[in-house]
Amino acid sequence: MKKLMWLLVIVNVALLAYFNLDYILPNTPVVKWTELNPEKISLLSQQQIEALPKKAVIAAEPVVAVASTSCYEWGIFSATSIADAQTAASKLSLQPTTKEQTSQDAKRFWVYKPPLKSAQEAQAKAAQLKVLGVQDLFVVQEPKWRNAISFGVFEDEKLAIKLMNELKAKGVKDVVKALRNQGKGHFSLLFSHLAEPQAAEIKLLKADFPEADLKEVTCN
Repeated sequence: MKKLMWLLVIVNVALLAYFNLDYILPNTPVVKWTELNPEKISLLSQQQIEALPKKAVIAAEPVVAVASTSCYEWGIFSATSIADAQTAASKLSLQPTTKEQTSQDAKRFWVYKPPLKSAQEAQAKAAQLKVLGVQDLFVVQEPKWRNAISFGVFEDEKLAIKLMNELKAKGVKDVVKALRNQGKGHFSLLFSHLAEPQAAEIKLLKADFPEADLKEVTCN
């Protein structure tokens, strides 16, 4: 009797749950699709397509590489060689400012080997010196000192003496230290905002102007 009563209870509960599923379980949302109206669909002509608004395209600004520049002073030049130096700078499309040096500023100490008899002899001697380990040298082309071998020009006499002793220790003979650009009437050329390639071109003129040195200075 008890089993029958429990069976009836279970059946009633099951029936009650079945007929009330909408209340027990949440309803699945109904997605309503937008109805298409074929009569409202039309094809666009080429003119209509071109007339459609277009997105604005922002052009990227070109990146311009700016070469770094510095200011240089090239000198010292005598009253006779300054004109040649100005002409050489003009050929490089440069327009330097000429500066006259005082007697003290014009002093330069030059370490060199006196001129040899010919260009061939000078080049051969330069090659021999490089074998001895002397790399910083060049054959002078200036008419007055043509075929001399220059080792360096210094404002400080102590540096010139030091170089001369080093050369002698390597076996270089007939090395001379002399004072150049002494007294009045000496000049230098000032270059503003000179790029590195331009500075390199001036340094290539060392053989024509052995007394001159190119150095970086503060821009005014």
